[in-house]
Amino acid sequence: MILLENYSHELPRSELSRKRIRSGIIFVIAMIGSAFFLGFLFDLGSEPQEEYVLSDVEDFPGDHIWFNSNEPLSLYDQLSRHVVVVFFCRLSTLTDLQYFSRLEAIHEEFIEEPFAVIAVIQTEETSIDELRSIIKDWGIEFPVIIDNTGTVSSRFNVNAFPSVLVLDSRARVSARFYVGWEKADLRGIVDDLLQQLRAMRYSQIVVYRPDGGSFIPNSIHQGN
Repeated sequence: MILLENYSHELPRSELSRKRIRSGIIFVIAMIGSAFFLGFLFDLGSEPQEEYVLSDVEDFPGDHIWFNSNEPLSLYDQLSRHVVVVFFCRLSTLTDLQYFSRLEAIHEEFIEEPFAVIAVIQTEETSIDELRSIIKDWGIEFPVIIDNTGTVSSRFNVNAFPSVLVLDSRARVSARFYVGWEKADLRGIVDDLLQQLRAMRYSQIVVYRPDGGSFIPNSIHQGN
């Protein structure tokens, strides 16, 4: 009798425990279901457009000194549908020479591709002979624009030196590097962007080739 009485006391407790377990399971299932439902609702939203993922830049100005190009270059003219690496420096340390050597190697590797390296040298020096001598002595064969007013850096939103911008074939910034950029896989990034360009299957792309000339604006000619 005592056993039956004790068992009868425990029976309601067991029933209560089962109810609590069932309630807990139902609550967990409800929470998981709500999470999936909310995730589904958010997935219904429009995906961000590429133009918001990648940032646009302005073009090179037409009234600056150019070396290794007999005319001002444009991202939307001679360099249209090209992958472009733009290197910003002040040409003030020997480390810059090492940077140019690496960029020259990349320039040579992709010489047959719609690809270009452009150097932007920020300096107040406007002596044509002095600048030409530096370009020649350093063995720079890709185009160089002299940014003696800071206009080019401003147009590309660059305020630190050195800086490297990698532009895709639509003149959008795909990658941006600052101090220590030489550790980045620049060649791999360029190769990936060129593969994307090939996938677009443009009927014809005129590959730009540096001509080794120079462009001196009339204002600079008159000043010198």
